[in-house]
Amino acid sequence: MKDRLEEIFREAARAADGAVNATMEKYAADLVTDEDDITGTLIGRLDSAFDGRTGDISWSSSILRHRKGVAAQEKKAGADMLLHVSIKTPQLTYSKGVLIQSKRIDAGAAMTVIGHDELVDQCNKMLKITPAAFVFNYTKSGMRCASATKIAGATSRVLNDSCNLTSYRFFFELFRCTTGDPRITTAKFDDLQIPMGIALEGTSG
Repeated sequence: MKDRLEEIFREAARAADGAVNATMEKYAADLVTDEDDITGTLIGRLDSAFDGRTGDISWSSSILRHRKGVAAQEKKAGADMLLHVSIKTPQLTYSKGVLIQSKRIDAGAAMTVIGHDELVDQCNKMLKITPAAFVFNYTKSGMRCASATKIAGATSRVLNDSCNLTSYRFFFELFRCTTGDPRITTAKFDDLQIPMGIALEGTSG
């Protein structure tokens, strides 16, 4: 049964990775350009990917969105996206979330000093709320991820070099429950005034 759970997590991670790749392909084709628009596209792709069955799991999803004051909202929590996942199976039940700050820095490109300082500040704001905080870096060759703790402590301004996780690895670890904070719920979305978010719910048995 443990092996079956691992395969369920892998199937979910592959579905999420497919949503990421489809989003990055749109970015590479210049069909979406701004960071917040890329994040919105990613959320939409995840919403579609988790509407139905993936292996033994029946998935549903809901998009969370604030429509006004995006910049002011992001300043409060340092995050521009909340990702919540809940799973209920006979073997494992959990409900937890992560905070994410998204950037669009080309692979190999260095951030400006001001841009780097701003990202470190955003990471520290997220970390004051939860250790389950991450950075997504959008590039035309794919998306890379890293913990906010790592990015806040990195001296390099080449963001993609500091992002040590593929999108598949990030989602695999999220689904198999090695990352995430049970205190980060969909209710926190309104409390923290994060601009965008998505909740994924999987059930089986």
